[in-house]
Amino acid sequence: MKTSVRNFVLFSILVLCSFAAYTQSPRIDSLKKVLAAQIPDTNKVKTLYRLGRSYQLYDSDSSVAYAQRALDLAKKLNFERGILAAEIGLTISLTISGNYPLALDHSFKTLSLAKEIDPLSVPRAISLVAWCYYYLGEYNTCLKYTREAFKLAQPWELPYGWRDLAMVFHSLNQPDSALLYAKKSYERLKGLSAEGNISHVLGDAYVGKSNYDSALFFYRNGVAVSLKDNINDLIDSYTGIADVYKATNNFDSAAWYSKRVLSEKIEKTYPIGMLKAANMLADIYGSQNKPDSTLKYLKIALTIKDSLFSREKTMAIQNLAFKEQEKQKEVADSKLKLRNQFIMYFSLVVFVAALVIVSIVSKNNRQKQLQNMRNSIADDLHDDIGSTLSSISILSELAKQKSPEAKSLLDSIGENTLSIQENMSDIVWTITSKNDHFGNVLHRMNQFASEIFDAKNIELDFASDAALSTSRLTMKQRKNFYLFFKEVINNAAKYSDAKKVSVTISKKEQDVEMNISDDGRGFDTTKIYNGNGMSTLKKRGEELNGCFKIQSHLNEGTVVHLKFKIT
Repeated sequence: MKTSVRNFVLFSILVLCSFAAYTQSPRIDSLKKVLAAQIPDTNKVKTLYRLGRSYQLYDSDSSVAYAQRALDLAKKLNFERGILAAEIGLTISLTISGNYPLALDHSFKTLSLAKEIDPLSVPRAISLVAWCYYYLGEYNTCLKYTREAFKLAQPWELPYGWRDLAMVFHSLNQPDSALLYAKKSYERLKGLSAEGNISHVLGDAYVGKSNYDSALFFYRNGVAVSLKDNINDLIDSYTGIADVYKATNNFDSAAWYSKRVLSEKIEKTYPIGMLKAANMLADIYGSQNKPDSTLKYLKIALTIKDSLFSREKTMAIQNLAFKEQEKQKEVADSKLKLRNQFIMYFSLVVFVAALVIVSIVSKNNRQKQLQNMRNSIADDLHDDIGSTLSSISILSELAKQKSPEAKSLLDSIGENTLSIQENMSDIVWTITSKNDHFGNVLHRMNQFASEIFDAKNIELDFASDAALSTSRLTMKQRKNFYLFFKEVINNAAKYSDAKKVSVTISKKEQDVEMNISDDGRGFDTTKIYNGNGMSTLKKRGEELNGCFKIQSHLNEGTVVHLKFKIT
């Protein structure tokens, strides 16, 4: 009995709400009459703007149309403040209609105009950007802009900033922060026209803390204070009540509230509210194993979502309808099973495809940014530090001629400068992105060894696997691989007394193997392993996540082996 009375009262409230929404009609008719008599001037821009605002909670498509007309006329008249006002109205109308990508584009135009024309409007413009990112699901970006707007807000705007922060933190699953800011906002907005909006936000925050009794209290408060002038806040409050009942397994009440939302015919007023209600009903009936009802509300949700986000996919939906008609010839149980499977797989494929595309685009952008940064660093090192070292070397040579007594000191300066120049050349080569290909690495290794051994009259045999030419090394791998090779070659040139050095580099599956052997005098490995040269090679091998070993005997030559994995 109590449930019946409650449902009757709720139905009466919704009827009153619909009546309140339609009381905008006389004002709209009046504005249309004024508009019909106006010439194309700044006053007509203002009338078009007012019409767009009047339609925002009545018919979002008409709201967009009038805001766009106001913007076009303001641009034609070069009416700057009119352009700014129209951009604000158009952004809000597009957001209400669910066209979030286009709303984001206009929000950035609004922000640019506000900075030029009216600095006091900048916080509001930043908030519009934040809201677009919120509805697009980019909550971290939304939080960044919300905080930026909050820093610039006027004192009377702070409660709205707290409200926005509460919503973002709720979406980021940070219930403590969401509840903190929601309470602060509610205390300041209580008794004002915005109380309905903050009531359902506070309800959401309590849901995040699983405090469902408090959540219901504030959702119902939101219903009471939203009846007069804001059907969107009312719908959000009813959706919140349905969420609570669903979370507490009271599925019948949850379904009843969601159906009331759908019965209000708010496609043009608040389509996102209908989408939430349809998804809620699909989830409820899915959990109750009612495939017919589940499919019904999934189709409603898909239709709404298509009109919101993917209007160009009409043909895909028509194709879906055709397939459903074909399935009606099958046995009822089999038909329902196939429909559910199709919907599930279709959603999964779309999700995976979108995820892959976003991942690829994001990875490519990060890769380009990293390459540009690396090339910029390399250019700076080469141009600035390289030229400075060259100047030091030249000046030291000139100083030798003028001050013979300082020759030994200047020789030391010159040698250190040349050493730094050589190391700088290695660093520049390492971080330049075009050298990531293994072929470039092999070419530099061959060139370096040839120059060293030619000066020592040592024969070099350098051989590499052709399969390596298509492989790539990371910057860290390239640096450590090359410096490992360079250390071994320098040691062979200085200490081995070899006549011939052989270098072989090959690829086996995902492993790179390098062997460097000489026919020199060799050494006792038990006495050398603790030296600086061995520790350097060991460090390079560890940073490559590889392994290396040295085999050598007196008067029998030396073999250095390195093996590491590449991706």
